[in-house]
Amino acid sequence: MTADTPTRRRGKALEQAIYQAVWDELQEVGFPKLTMEGIARRAGTSKPVLYRRWPNRKSLMIATIHHFLPGLRSLPDGGSLRADALAVLRILRERLLDVGRATILGILMESADDPRGDDELLSALVDYLKEFMEKSVFLRAVERGEIVPEQVTGRLLTLPLDLARIEFFITGDLPERSLEEIVDVAFLPALGLRPPHGTRTAG
Repeated sequence: MTADTPTRRRGKALEQAIYQAVWDELQEVGFPKLTMEGIARRAGTSKPVLYRRWPNRKSLMIATIHHFLPGLRSLPDGGSLRADALAVLRILRERLLDVGRATILGILMESADDPRGDDELLSALVDYLKEFMEKSVFLRAVERGEIVPEQVTGRLLTLPLDLARIEFFITGDLPERSLEEIVDVAFLPALGLRPPHGTRTAG
């Protein structure tokens, strides 16, 4: 189905079409040229339909990113805290690269003009991955006996996520070596743990 042959959709079918249209428009025209009109046309709906649910393109972009994020149960058990933490960081890397540095910076620029001054996109993404860290990475590590609950703090829940997104903003990339160093040089030592013997670390 193309934008030239719109089909009347409702409910979940329409919602799915809208999210897919946002993603396809983003890849084709980039965030600066992303418009509610273009999204509506591609999804086979109208701007009023979009505005009834999302007040602006930024809020629709955030909802779209959430829609395409994997579910909590989709994170396989890696067998160790280190492996699970790396798996969460790889999800973050995949989504940041999918959306693109230019898009994220563009959304941040729009946020700067918001009187609330908040960072909805990154807050939403980090809060989502924080749940992964809390309910998968740390919970499994406690059950394995790698750590005790008292070692888990709010700061440690987001430490690897914060370090990864900062590097992405600066360099526009998150190579595997960087993810490993975040976990082995910062995250595990902050928990009082050592990376496995033979693990490559920064030197």
